[in-house]
Amino acid sequence: GQKRHFKVVTYLKMGCPLTTERTPLVMGDNRPYPQCHEWNQRVMAKLIADHPDYVFTTSTRPWNIKPGDVMPATYIGIWKTLSDNKIPILAMRDTPWLVRNGKPFFPSDCLASGGDAYSCGIKRSEVLSDRNQTLDFLTQFPLMKVLDMSDAVCRADYCRAVEGNVLIYHDSHHVSATYMRTMTPELGRQLAAATGWW
Repeated sequence: GQKRHFKVVTYLKMGCPLTTERTPLVMGDNRPYPQCHEWNQRVMAKLIADHPDYVFTTSTRPWNIKPGDVMPATYIGIWKTLSDNKIPILAMRDTPWLVRNGKPFFPSDCLASGGDAYSCGIKRSEVLSDRNQTLDFLTQFPLMKVLDMSDAVCRADYCRAVEGNVLIYHDSHHVSATYMRTMTPELGRQLAAATGWW
């Protein structure tokens, strides 16, 4: 934002995506998270009142029960509300969530135990579907622009734990700040194409 002269306003609740889900669950352990629904109701009213140039939000989630990722049906109501209020959407495909044996997997722990960039990573097909399903909704939501950093996080068939001596993940699914800085040019390219701001 500073480099390109636009303001970023953050609406954030940890572990809580923009969703119409009435009984959200915490990803990973499936605990009920009623505060997420309450937050969503408040933040949607605020977004409509604030009417930002774009709402930047995730558009996919990991599957809990099978490989790949999914575009949750509970995101559609959010997109509809934003679109009905003429608020454009920057829909970012979520980063891969690393899971082994049904539990979150921390590459940094694996590396500390003697693993390497490959053994501490995961097959791309385990964490990302072949196609970003958000693309199927562009006709229905013409104000939505899809962003996808998957190729900056993963190689064609594998998501390594390290690229260029930089740890990719901070935990099992959040990109490290250092690696995020290496992705800034690609994110900037995609944002420029989506917004036309530069």
